[in-house]
Amino acid sequence: MSNVLLISYDNESYIPLFPQNIFYLMGALKKKGHTVGVWYQDCHHEPDSGLNQILDQNFFNVVGIGAVAGYYPYRKLKSLSKVINSHKNRKKIHYVLGGHGPAGAPEFFLKKMGANAVVVGEGEQAICEVVEKGLKGIVRAGNVNGDYPSLDCYQSFPMDIYRLNRCPTSDRTEFCMPILSSRGCKWKCSFCYRMREGFHEREIPAIMEEIKFLHKNYQISHFDFEDELLMASEKRTEEICESLLRLPFTIKWDCNGRLNFSTMETLRLMKESGCKYVNYGIESLNQKILNQMGKGLTLDQIKSGVSRTLEAGLSPGLNLLWGFPGDTEANLKDEVVFLKKYDPCDELRTIRPVTSYPGCKLFDEAVEKGLVKDAEEFYETKHKNSDLISINFMDIPIHEAHPMLHSANSQLIENYYKKKMGKTIGQSYKLYNGDTSFRGFRAV
Repeated sequence: MSNVLLISYDNESYIPLFPQNIFYLMGALKKKGHTVGVWYQDCHHEPDSGLNQILDQNFFNVVGIGAVAGYYPYRKLKSLSKVINSHKNRKKIHYVLGGHGPAGAPEFFLKKMGANAVVVGEGEQAICEVVEKGLKGIVRAGNVNGDYPSLDCYQSFPMDIYRLNRCPTSDRTEFCMPILSSRGCKWKCSFCYRMREGFHEREIPAIMEEIKFLHKNYQISHFDFEDELLMASEKRTEEICESLLRLPFTIKWDCNGRLNFSTMETLRLMKESGCKYVNYGIESLNQKILNQMGKGLTLDQIKSGVSRTLEAGLSPGLNLLWGFPGDTEANLKDEVVFLKKYDPCDELRTIRPVTSYPGCKLFDEAVEKGLVKDAEEFYETKHKNSDLISINFMDIPIHEAHPMLHSANSQLIENYYKKKMGKTIGQSYKLYNGDTSFRGFRAV
């Protein structure tokens, strides 16, 4: 049996998000009898060089890191890979990568990071084969349907830290935890890279058992459904809501939703079952661009769906991008107007440029058009920050587009803080007119 080290790298968040990827990989490995350790760099903010001490004190024959695509995870992988590759026991370590970043450009990551293997796809079964057979190179993983880990794996994590994470509508005394209701997505947007083919819905009784377990053992009262799409259909959403209503306790929950399934009946049922926040991937307010990206939405569905969400008493997360082929300054201004009208400002919401990560259809189009050479040029030269244009698909040059984004987001930032200021002044008024329930102006 192998001794495996999984790394939860530091994302520089004061309160880290529970690493679901490690939770699932740990569960699969433990079922096979392997020993699994975790370096919680995200919890303790240790320097990357601190990994040397972990590798010195314990012999791990397999070290694994899963990372999303992005400029920051890429830099972390480079730094951590340097530590691993320079360690005195490197020849005895099987170094494995996975996640949306490495899987989107496996050949590049395999060479650049000096890894022994890159897993492409859902990793539970693949990581076990890599560990047991010493597989090298690019390992193509199949879909995993319903093979979820034992709930006892939660006790291996520092839950007192992870449960402190906040959702946009969380109260100060609530403990929060992410959870999955499905895998994959029914749509294939041009800017999205998919880790699996198709869409798999998790059995609802299993979801309820996990909620019960986390509520009983860790007092979790606010659940964040982190999967790409809880609202896969009206029927599926209603079944989940009805099951939540049958729980012997009440919870709050958030999810990623679809505006074409946001009927008033469904939204009210979601509200009744404890839903507070629905995150919508709108992306554009131009119908031609929506069609080109394969979003599967109409402008009427977007506007009416967001209006119904607010009317139902739910907070909508409104995700908008700019910079698709054919985008204009007028489109950006339309997005600003839309957000100022509909955004309840439970969180600071700005407009980001579309980033075509290696592995997605839009990246392949960029290569064909000569806008980027390959994954190495993208990660090493183009992609410097998620709020800056990495690959420019528009007729507007970057030196003109960035000031436009600055102007647009300045308006949204001002709108957010004006609403927050108005709320705080309102609290002050109530306080000095007899409302003694107010606990003070400080954030914590």
